[in-house]
Amino acid sequence: MKCLMRPGAGLLLTLLLIACVPVRDAGGMEVLSMSRHIDSRQPDHDICSSLVLTRANVITYFTLAGKMDPATFHDEAMILPCSYEGSIDISGHRYQWQIFAGGAAYLYDGAGVNARYLCRGKCLDALPDLR
Repeated sequence: MKCLMRPGAGLLLTLLLIACVPVRDAGGMEVLSMSRHIDSRQPDHDICSSLVLTRANVITYFTLAGKMDPATFHDEAMILPCSYEGSIDISGHRYQWQIFAGGAAYLYDGAGVNARYLCRGKCLDALPDLR
């Protein structure tokens, strides 16, 4: 019996399986969940096809991105209609996160932490898909 697979199906299956595995780094971060969101009602949503993040990319982001005060974030952040969001464990504390194309992100826990981040310099070098 012959088994035929469409071109690219193996890659898709591999990416789906990778997305199901938590990633922990030496710094005590573990990405617990993630999903991609695109607001197709926005006129510029077609730029979203280039945004691809993995769980390892999320750890890289929160390792390299700079934490911003609300005023700087408001002035410099680009909130585009595509993002990834999910939950992450950092040193035993669970947070929710959202990373947007363009490099802006939120990290919050619903109890008092509401941090804003921007990806610049080394962060953008490590994660060029955010540009």
